[in-house]
Amino acid sequence: MTGPSSQDARGPAANDAAVEADALARRIVGGAHPVHVGITGPGGTGKTALLGDLAATLRAHGLHVVDDVESAEVLEPTERVAFLIDDAHDLEDDELGRLRGLVRDAGPHVVVAFRPWPRSAAMTKLADRLGKRGTVLALHPMSSSQIRRRRAELLGTAPTADTASRILELTRGNPRLVDLALGAGADDDETGGAVLPGGVLEPLREELDGLVAELHEYLTALAVGFSLAGPAFATAPRFAEADLRALAAAARASGLASPDGSLVPLVQAVILQGTPPHELWTLRRELVDAIEAAGAPLGEAALDLAHQDFRDPRVQDALRVQADELLDVDPHAARERYVALVDLGAQVRPLAGRLAAAAWAVGDVGEAERLVDLGLGGDEPADVARTVAVAAATWARKGMLERSADVCRTLAAADGSIAPLATICLAGVGDVAGARAALSYAPTVEYPTSGQVALQLTADGILDALEGSSDPALASLLQASSLLNDSGAAGPLPEVPAVLAAQVALNAGQLDLAGDVLQAAIDASQGGPAFHARLRLMQAFVALRADRPVRARDHLESAMSTPVPLGLRDEVLAHAVRIGLARRTDDLAALLRGWAAAREAIARMPIDLCALPALAELSVAAARLHETHLLDSQVAAGWDLLGRAGRPACWSASLHWAAIEAAILRNDPESVERHARALTDAAPGNRTAQHLARAGRTWAAAIAGHVVVETVEAAVRDLAAAGYPWDASRLAGHAAGRASEHRDTLQLLALARSLHPDEERSDAGGEPDAGGGAAQRDDGLLSAREREVARLVLEGRTYAEIGTAIFISPRTAEHHIARIRRRLGVTTRSELLARLRVELEEDPGQ
Repeated sequence: MTGPSSQDARGPAANDAAVEADALARRIVGGAHPVHVGITGPGGTGKTALLGDLAATLRAHGLHVVDDVESAEVLEPTERVAFLIDDAHDLEDDELGRLRGLVRDAGPHVVVAFRPWPRSAAMTKLADRLGKRGTVLALHPMSSSQIRRRRAELLGTAPTADTASRILELTRGNPRLVDLALGAGADDDETGGAVLPGGVLEPLREELDGLVAELHEYLTALAVGFSLAGPAFATAPRFAEADLRALAAAARASGLASPDGSLVPLVQAVILQGTPPHELWTLRRELVDAIEAAGAPLGEAALDLAHQDFRDPRVQDALRVQADELLDVDPHAARERYVALVDLGAQVRPLAGRLAAAAWAVGDVGEAERLVDLGLGGDEPADVARTVAVAAATWARKGMLERSADVCRTLAAADGSIAPLATICLAGVGDVAGARAALSYAPTVEYPTSGQVALQLTADGILDALEGSSDPALASLLQASSLLNDSGAAGPLPEVPAVLAAQVALNAGQLDLAGDVLQAAIDASQGGPAFHARLRLMQAFVALRADRPVRARDHLESAMSTPVPLGLRDEVLAHAVRIGLARRTDDLAALLRGWAAAREAIARMPIDLCALPALAELSVAAARLHETHLLDSQVAAGWDLLGRAGRPACWSASLHWAAIEAAILRNDPESVERHARALTDAAPGNRTAQHLARAGRTWAAAIAGHVVVETVEAAVRDLAAAGYPWDASRLAGHAAGRASEHRDTLQLLALARSLHPDEERSDAGGEPDAGGGAAQRDDGLLSAREREVARLVLEGRTYAEIGTAIFISPRTAEHHIARIRRRLGVTTRSELLARLRVELEEDPGQ
């Protein structure tokens, strides 16, 4: 057959019938030869409408239109005669033969409409003749955009895209069914067709009632869940003698079934609403019996039957098995089956743990908490380990990790499956001994899943970090994060490994690594919807520390737009980011607003290991605003937690540095020295702690007026290497304002400027009392960073030496120099050096 002569490669739908009829009419009226066209498509696709429009147009042009085959014997078949024959598939063989005889070079115009089935030998010959001598036009279902246009034609207004998609799903795009649904107002039914208006029911009921009994019975079987893909039709006694192939073809040709053989949802709804309940119940029972007889699982039929409220123990058993299998891999589908079980009469309390786990995994944390209370509220709770795991996760996000730790500590000894999770909770509140004890209860699993391995590595990593081994801790946590990303598991956790890894990396000054692990976790939706906002907030905090305020704001806004409401710990982290942004951009009004908005959350602020970065940021802001009394108890709780944990350098350094900053703000050199000594004594081998201690002492000395440029430069670079570039720039600014020599001031100001990324901000970000530390961004041809590189080039430094001097890789230095060449439009080294001398002639850093 030849392809359709339509502007749409897929063929026209019903509301295109007038256009297609007009095109055919032009061919017939204006052509010099007879036009022979076959129009095929399932019932309801618009064949009759197309023929009707075509007949009206041809009659208007004076042609004689014939709509029956018998007239061929009494009319002279000339080019002024057009045979428009509908439903040719219902004609007898002799009639089809006469019609085929009209399809010749010298004869009338012939347009024949027919369904794809039934296809007798005579019908096949006619279709072949039409295909060879003319065109066979195939009509197709409507698209969503066509449905929108059709509704506008019928009712005057176009529906929303979502409504059009719903009508498309309900009707599978069959034009006649679309018109029925639109005309009866089914597009306004929020149930999506579960309860249909009478305007839809009656016309379809009449059509269904007019079908032959075998086809009607077949369609009713499809409606209750029989499927050609399963064994039910083959094993059900009712269909033992049926010609299933012919019935399936008839169903598709009628337009009541989709091309894949499944029933159109609208038709299914009409059958289920219009068939006597006892008939449906009998068919449903036969369906389950047939599948059971074949030794096959019920599969999707179980859920379909549950939605039809068919109560049978076999259906309930199948739903429970399916839901348990799906819980870790497809929590949405698992939840749907658990809910269906309850709707069929199953008791909720025994399923509460599973329902809570599914609710948590899909982001419905409020429902998860309600189900936890239900599951643990009885005298003999079922599925305790799973329910407690969800409880621990919900309590942790509400800032109640201590409660999570208590319940997990008790359970771990009795059920080792929860031991790794108990370890994370206990470590998070500083109970290292309890965490080690809990981990010892973890069973040895011969073939663990990726999720189980990730949980074990997370427990190992957080313990290593607390016991002073930050490198192996980071390795374990990074591996755990990667495994959890790959597994896609969204089971309940008090904390995801990506956040823990990011915090360990942050405490080690590895800001890029912290950002990378968080981005990978976000891309993989680590931990599911419940952790979407937390991962973004942690990403915002890392960007804040990296002196990237634009990125920090973007991540913060993204976190606040997630549909899952924030728990208390995330509220506090969000406030810390907002306040930190205001402090770093010298926006005192925003700082005051942010602090006022955070007061209530600060009063309830939870203190656990992962809250320490936010606590550190807030404590500096409190000192800046002279409101440290509002955080006294929280800061004390933080030191108590670290004391219980043995003052691990990996976690205590940030709080010590915050205390140093607060002491500098209130000009308290004794406190600076006390915390610097604590950093040095607590971790003599920890490079980050040593950098922070040295920077703190240098800063205190600078405030006192003792500025040694070499010492300040070393401290600034140490501080930047420790992961505090904004603080490092501020230290350089403070020292510059107190240097005795003008040349030293300019040198330190240039250093402060060089530490800022090119991302944003017109100043070096010093606070109002920074003593002149703010330096305006260069508005010339080269950026501040490029000027720093240019100065080192003029000194004759190599790529490696430039990288060492300003803490970038040799490859990055090479990229900077290549970009400088492009900006200056030079090609040779001598040209480059000459231009750089001119560019930097007035630069105060020279």
